[in-house]
Amino acid sequence: MMYLLIAFIILLLIVTGTRGLSLLLGLGINIIAIIALLILIADGFNVIITTAIVSVIILIVAIYMNVENSVTANISFKTSIIITAVILLITIPILYWSSTQGMGVEDQEELEGFSLAAGVSFPQLAIATIIVNSLGVISETSVAITSGLNEIVLSKPTLTNKEVFDDGFSVGNKILSTQTNTLLFNFFATTFPLFFLMNTLRFNFGDIVNDKIFGAEVLTTVVCTIGVILTVPITAWQVSRTSRSAIVESAKTEDKEK
Repeated sequence: MMYLLIAFIILLLIVTGTRGLSLLLGLGINIIAIIALLILIADGFNVIITTAIVSVIILIVAIYMNVENSVTANISFKTSIIITAVILLITIPILYWSSTQGMGVEDQEELEGFSLAAGVSFPQLAIATIIVNSLGVISETSVAITSGLNEIVLSKPTLTNKEVFDDGFSVGNKILSTQTNTLLFNFFATTFPLFFLMNTLRFNFGDIVNDKIFGAEVLTTVVCTIGVILTVPITAWQVSRTSRSAIVESAKTEDKEK
């Protein structure tokens, strides 16, 4: 594990140069933020409020420490906050109806003899898991769309707001297919061991669909995908409403810093 970590750091510095130091710093801050989130939840702090605060910190670090263009960073951050709030509103009723929170039957053997009175709300913990899981893919999608649209605006400054908005969908559709595949592959990679266990135990279709672990993974993937889809129109709308002079000025500032 240590050798892999060292190889990762060396390769990152070789590819990105000195900018890799800021990337490593941002990664380290976000790791500390996640650990702090776990500690605060374990100590009895409100799960939803704590997750919301830590999520804002993660987004600030992930976007502003890695995106040099101020307009791109501001739009991506605002979009990510909006989508995170939407995901929270979507997840609460879905979790209530699906009852996928908590431990599954596969965990019974490991938990036997332990008290389940952990003092933590499992529904709220499930919401926190989905929100944190969605932060990376949402911010990445928003940054990619904003950067692409800014380049279009710089090359064609006479475009109307509607034309910029339409171009946002064109750019977003290309990115959307990639991000959706990423989420899908992540889902299958995460559930591979579960599928093998289900096959060994001869689960039928009804058992698979009603399994808590499988249901939680499906729910996480679907909600994150919805968040990615909503990122496209929201980001496109914000860029279309942004002053052309602000985009040009931000691009000039970025070029000077390089």
